[in-house]
Amino acid sequence: MLMDEITVCARNFTVFALDTPGFGYSDALPGEALTVTDLAGATVQAMRALALPPCPVYGTHTGAAIAIELGVGCPDQITGLVMEGLPAFTGAEIEELFGNYFAPMVPDPLGGHLVNTWMRFRDQFTWFPWPSRDVRRLNALDRPSPADIDLWVTMFYRSCKNYRPAYRAACRYGEAALRAAAALRVPAVYMATAEDMLFPHLDRLPPLRPAQRIERLETGQGKIAAILGFVREFAGRALAPPHTQAWPGMEKKRGFVDGPDGQIFVRRYGKAANPPIILLHDAPGTGLALEDAAIALAATHDVIVPDHPGCGLTDALEGDAILDAAGRNVLAVADGFGIETFSIAAAGCGTAVAAYVACAASPRVNRFMLADVMAPDEEQAQKIAPALERSSTGAHWVQAWLMLRDSQIYKPWFDGSIAAQRRMQGNFDAGWLHDQTVALMEGRASYHLLPRAAAICPVAGMFGAIGVPVFSLPGDGLSTDLAMEIRHDIDA
Repeated sequence: MLMDEITVCARNFTVFALDTPGFGYSDALPGEALTVTDLAGATVQAMRALALPPCPVYGTHTGAAIAIELGVGCPDQITGLVMEGLPAFTGAEIEELFGNYFAPMVPDPLGGHLVNTWMRFRDQFTWFPWPSRDVRRLNALDRPSPADIDLWVTMFYRSCKNYRPAYRAACRYGEAALRAAAALRVPAVYMATAEDMLFPHLDRLPPLRPAQRIERLETGQGKIAAILGFVREFAGRALAPPHTQAWPGMEKKRGFVDGPDGQIFVRRYGKAANPPIILLHDAPGTGLALEDAAIALAATHDVIVPDHPGCGLTDALEGDAILDAAGRNVLAVADGFGIETFSIAAAGCGTAVAAYVACAASPRVNRFMLADVMAPDEEQAQKIAPALERSSTGAHWVQAWLMLRDSQIYKPWFDGSIAAQRRMQGNFDAGWLHDQTVALMEGRASYHLLPRAAAICPVAGMFGAIGVPVFSLPGDGLSTDLAMEIRHDIDA
């Protein structure tokens, strides 16, 4: 949400943008009754884990509430605060505005929640609070673009299972925000633009200390430059925190590894001390589709599941060399975890990536296990990954949902013939399909690059000359049952 602010500040600072617990990619804190103090406590733990020196902190709305709690509770960690739109609703406002604001999202097996959520965020731009539909509650905003709505819908989907306790705490901060402002001792700027619904809350602040002030901006124009100027006032000392690629042994972990062509998003299951196996997912889709198989393998193996380039959260790459780059990513992930040799299990488009690993570094691979090896098919390459253009109606979300749902029925997903029907039971759980759709849409603009290249790759021929065992797995994907067979074969 803060990409403009991050981009500008990153030209002058090393910027750490932390997702609030329960939002984005941060795990939620336990419990349904959280406070802003709880959120601030988790944030300062993260700052200390990163070995950050005392530094300036910028926060907006919920982030502003967390920032002021950091300043009050951990002043030695903060050189100054820039708080945009600190929420300070009165008790009456809280009851009026937020009584039915935190509606849960329940995935619909037929995908109806996708339309409902799109309309919710369209309304959120139109009224505050969004459920009101009252002319007196109209926002002074132009009708949003599909890109604006899509940004908020995407952020909501990342957080919809966990966001309510943390967001409820921020919205109900109220009098506690004013008490925190009265107690704050560190330098601070309280700011808001005139079109911000929280602009009037600046007038509710108590008397400020000499190193603290209020900045009222008439418009959003120039806001980013103003924020940068405020942050510069509080600049701390330079310090490069230690960084390591290796993750401690855990049952399940996710994060990024730096590769030769950008960052690679990786899911890891099991314990690092176990024999390593890398799973390569089919596409369209992401490594999340292999989670059940990965969990089944994790009882005996260190299971590593990278997203391919342009898929999910892995950086995209252009051009005909994408399969070669995807193979380099696999090796970069192994190197990042200090793994010299490993096994590979791959399905569908993932078998094309495995073929490039075989050509580049086959001695490092103990064995290749391949399911649903693709034969070159120009027609399939043209149809396998259609453009997911943003629509003013949110139809691109339904399009992605249907593509993934149909992939559980047909192979390839777009072929609705009897001959293309899968012989294995698909997964039609609404929550599972929703998670797959959100993961795919993370790379909406680039998800098509790898499957189109894989669809014309001569996979079988590329494996012909290597001296490493290659096993053909039955079925048309890496399922939980197949994972158990893989465990048996490896152990044998």
